[in-house]
Amino acid sequence: MEISWLHRTDALILCIMLFFAMLIMVWLGRMAGKLWHKDDPEPKGGVNSLLAAVFGLFGFILAFTFGMSGNRYESVRTVIVNEANDIGTAILRADLYPDSARTALRAEFRKYLEARISYYQNATNLELWKKAKEDAAVASSNLWAIAIAQSKKPNMLIPSNSMIPALNSMFDIATSNEMLLLMRVPDLIIYMLFILALASSFIAGFTSEPIRPKHWIVITGFALLSSMIIYITLDLGRPLRGIIKTNVSEQSIVDLRKMF
Repeated sequence: MEISWLHRTDALILCIMLFFAMLIMVWLGRMAGKLWHKDDPEPKGGVNSLLAAVFGLFGFILAFTFGMSGNRYESVRTVIVNEANDIGTAILRADLYPDSARTALRAEFRKYLEARISYYQNATNLELWKKAKEDAAVASSNLWAIAIAQSKKPNMLIPSNSMIPALNSMFDIATSNEMLLLMRVPDLIIYMLFILALASSFIAGFTSEPIRPKHWIVITGFALLSSMIIYITLDLGRPLRGIIKTNVSEQSIVDLRKMF
């Protein structure tokens, strides 16, 4: 699946660009207002209502996007903890096998665990992230092959009935987490958020009285706070990179190393 440039670009860079773009739009709005006011110095009341509606739409889209990002962050954090539980359960069930099979299973479990840890810790490095996925796939195939081979042996019914469902759960939740990470906030919503931020800035400049130097303090504060909130919203929807990360949940998988 192709990753859009909007998602590839760091949220901090996007919001720094948005901050300066909002200031420019205020200035452009003020320039346009000066030209327009030569013919019509006062906008009508109905128009003012529409201008207020634009600011309301900006707040609505921002709240909606923040809610989507927050839900995604919480879902990813929950799935990571569940994955850690499933991996731990499967590792423990390796003890049901004889020593030879147990040793082989635990060796592959160690490889699988290290691959999953690398998967979460290298989300910003595409090469290492892909390698972690490949290593996990190889270890998964080996684990499944060992479990199937053991299930065909006499007296292995009880261990197999415990191990095979555990492996299925472990593999399924890894796939679920990967799909969850791909199901990001739609790019169209983020574009709309940026457009409304810029439109609000332009309208603020267009409808304002002559802007004095001291007024730029308020304008800059508005642009800065808006950009910061949008940055937090975008960063929250990228739980494996940025400032707001799922470190506590990821630690639950890292702690599984103590089982070896």
